[in-house]
Amino acid sequence: MGSFLVYLASSVARLAASDWLRPLAATIIAAAHMSAARSRRRCQASASMHTGRWLLALLLAALAPLADAQLTLPKQLSAAPKAATSATEASGETLDPRAQAEALLAEARQQQQQQRLNEREAADDGRPASQRQRLLDRLVLLYGERVKLLDELATLKNLPPETPNQRILMTELAGPPPYSALRVDALRDEFDTLSEHLKSLGAAGRALEEQQAVLIEARKRAGKAVRLAEDRLAKAAGREQIDKDRESRELASLGQRQADADLTAATLGRDLIQMKLEKLRPLREKMQRLLSRVLPEQQLSKEDFEQQQATLRVKQARVSAEINQVVAENSKLATERERLAKLLAGADPNGPIAHRMQVLDVQSETGRLTLMTLTWLDGLIQTASNAWEQRFVGFSSDDPATRQAVLSALQRTSDELVSRQDLFREMQEGARTAVIQQALRLENTSLSSSERSQESAILKALEKRVQDYQRLEVAGRQLHRQINRWLQDFGFSGEAADADNWKLGALQVTNALKRVWDFEMFAVEDSTFVDGKTVTVAYGVTVGKSIGAIALYIVGYWLFSLLSARLQRLMVSRFRVDEQLASVIRRWSMIALASVLVIFILNLARIPLTVFAFMGGALAIGIGFGTQTIIKNVISGIIILFERKIRVGDIVGIEGMTGYVTQVDLRASTVRGFDGLEALVPNSTLLENQVINWTYSNPTVRREISVGVAYGAPVREASEIICGSANDHGLVLDDPAPEVFFEDFGDNALQLVLVFWVALGPNVSARKVCSDLRYAIEKRLGTAGISIAFPQRDVHLDVSEPLPVRVTREPHPGADPGGPPELHPAATRPG
Repeated sequence: MGSFLVYLASSVARLAASDWLRPLAATIIAAAHMSAARSRRRCQASASMHTGRWLLALLLAALAPLADAQLTLPKQLSAAPKAATSATEASGETLDPRAQAEALLAEARQQQQQQRLNEREAADDGRPASQRQRLLDRLVLLYGERVKLLDELATLKNLPPETPNQRILMTELAGPPPYSALRVDALRDEFDTLSEHLKSLGAAGRALEEQQAVLIEARKRAGKAVRLAEDRLAKAAGREQIDKDRESRELASLGQRQADADLTAATLGRDLIQMKLEKLRPLREKMQRLLSRVLPEQQLSKEDFEQQQATLRVKQARVSAEINQVVAENSKLATERERLAKLLAGADPNGPIAHRMQVLDVQSETGRLTLMTLTWLDGLIQTASNAWEQRFVGFSSDDPATRQAVLSALQRTSDELVSRQDLFREMQEGARTAVIQQALRLENTSLSSSERSQESAILKALEKRVQDYQRLEVAGRQLHRQINRWLQDFGFSGEAADADNWKLGALQVTNALKRVWDFEMFAVEDSTFVDGKTVTVAYGVTVGKSIGAIALYIVGYWLFSLLSARLQRLMVSRFRVDEQLASVIRRWSMIALASVLVIFILNLARIPLTVFAFMGGALAIGIGFGTQTIIKNVISGIIILFERKIRVGDIVGIEGMTGYVTQVDLRASTVRGFDGLEALVPNSTLLENQVINWTYSNPTVRREISVGVAYGAPVREASEIICGSANDHGLVLDDPAPEVFFEDFGDNALQLVLVFWVALGPNVSARKVCSDLRYAIEKRLGTAGISIAFPQRDVHLDVSEPLPVRVTREPHPGADPGGPPELHPAATRPG
């Protein structure tokens, strides 16, 4: 029974929540109300009634207020389903969308007016509009936007894609050439405007696609909110709760209608953009084909040129008039500020006079900046006039050199405009930031009326700056776009693209190289004293100057090298100067000449020495850390060249190597070993390590040869023979004379030592002299019958006892193993 009652209650609730079953549900609930009353009377008469009847009575009594609510639904609640139904019908294909949109708009306006009448008392009390009023206002706006979009779609279907001006231009340029350059420029402007419009339409279409996805989700949430409101209304108990839930359901229904209207407006807007794109894209392609055809055939006649110049003169006169007006206004502001400054002397520094002066300061600064922008604008107009003159010359002349000069002038103007554009944008951004900050100050609610008026005047002055900068930036951008077009016309496109016009290409390459050659890397100032006054002259260091200076230095250094080498040979051959000294003189002469050459070239190229002043710190740090080893070796080389402790031709021994010094340079020296290998020794090594210089003060060296003769040989005779061999050798010095010393009684020989002196030189080897002497000594001692001893050993045999004999058995390789053994005598030592 309990399950049945629950089912019955839920079924009744669902019936009450359904719009099309609401009358039936109200009837059922009314019958339940009557049954509940009868059940209560029966409960009072009999206390033994069944428990199920008590529960049924309580359920019906609980549903009685809901029945009253459903039987007395207001007109406003029933209007929401009608509106939703009307919106649904408006999207049907069989109905006129324009008529349905107007019907929805009229219905929303009627509800809006009714709601305003209902809330008039609230508006009189100063209370804000209700949420229902805001939703209805939004619906009226969206339905009106839908009507406008439908009208635009209907109008766009019948309109041609091109404007009257575009149609006239395309008709004029459809004929045979030549074509007026002014009309071609006008068509280019229309083409650029159309391209920008298509780009903005594409961006707007993508934005509407993203908005559609968001609105679809919003509509789903609105539908869900309506269903939840209906469920709460079906479950409400009590008159106050029912009224509250009924109002929530009505607001949710209005929100759903707003979501539908938003989505419909976004869809219509996207359709409108798509239709515009479909109409304008073919027009853009048609204009592009026409431009590609007429550009090579355009001409700038003298009449068109004079007409354009007259237009520019009118613009310049207008700007000059504006400049005079701004100057007059600035003079008035300056006079007013001087008057207020006198009054401020005895007034409150935070009073109205001070605030007025602050406003005047901002306005004066704005006037100054406006005068500056107008002056720049006047310069831009003059630049445009000069550019038109260059264009006219380019069209009028067929000389490649003249056309190249036009290209160079236009390119320089374009580069200057690019550099100015960055400055204009920075100034404009700064002015916009100031406007935003001032607008934030105006949002302060604590400002008085006078303070708000002053802050508004400051904001207006700051906005004037933004407008002036924007005007200047737009003018510069338009001129830059025109000059870039002309550069394309005169470049290697159109008529200039002829393969036979090689002179123009050669001139362009030449001028490009000339621009690189004349490129100024940096500028320096040189100060001099003239008649007690300091005169400062600025010099520019260009790429050409630097390359010329380097080339001149290389040629001069090469000539000085040839001259110094010739001078070195002359000093050695004619003046009998030592070769090592001549080499040192040549090297130091080259260093001095190179320094003088650097100073001379810098003065010749008009590059002051102060150029390198700012490099001193950087070079000191960089050289100190990065090239300290090289500098150490160079300084060591200078010390070696000055001291001449080690010279070319010296025989030195260093780090286990002995050889001749063949070259002494600033960084390293070259040592050629006796084995023919050459070693590059850093000069710092020659100073920091121990070096043996065999020929430092005297090239003579003492050498020794040891000879051993046998015991019993005539020692005196052998000594004389050995000394005679040394005296007869031509490289052995007579002073000091060679000597032979009886050194020792050796184990195997009598040791004699020959001591002699040899003067070392490039062609004298002490090793070879020693070898020659050994050959001579061996031969002469052999002829005299004196033998050179060698190590000998005596073996003594002890025979004081007889040797024992022992017989050993050893099988013979060919004997019978079973036969008798053979006997072999063997002598062995005892034990």
